[in-house]
Amino acid sequence: MKAVLVAAVLAASVPEPSGYWTGPNQGDTPDTVAGATVIHTALLAKLIRRERPVLIDVSPAPPPPPELPAGTVWMAPPHRDIPGSVWLQEAGKGDLPPEAEDFYRATLERLTHGSKAHAVVLYCHPKCWLSWNAAKRAVSFGYQQVYWYPDGIEGWQGAGKPVAAAEALQPG
Repeated sequence: MKAVLVAAVLAASVPEPSGYWTGPNQGDTPDTVAGATVIHTALLAKLIRRERPVLIDVSPAPPPPPELPAGTVWMAPPHRDIPGSVWLQEAGKGDLPPEAEDFYRATLERLTHGSKAHAVVLYCHPKCWLSWNAAKRAVSFGYQQVYWYPDGIEGWQGAGKPVAAAEALQPG
């Protein structure tokens, strides 16, 4: 029976793609990111206290509701982050345009003060490929302490941890 359960779990895991994921943003993700460390809430809280990593939220901005009447002004609900995070909307897209990739790279360099050894944590929402891609991209940039937090902001909030309002950092 145990072998059957192990086989079922292994069969259900998602393999890492060789490149960036360009399919739907939401869905089952791999359990790993080559070159990065997967981290969960308790360890992330310790890492924040001990090392003060750069925290990057790559969540997309919420879209207007589809039933919103044409011409109606829509105000998105406030975006919540782990305190101290920088919100780089959709910096984890698989098909990130070159200028957006340059902005992501430059922002990481600025936030880490040019240190590729500085800890960097990437997150968005559970089952979100954007944070997986962003972690993979940070590894490709040469960062040595890349952490992927697949539990996302919902995992952080669900553990009773504080959140803070965030504004997206935009190029320019």
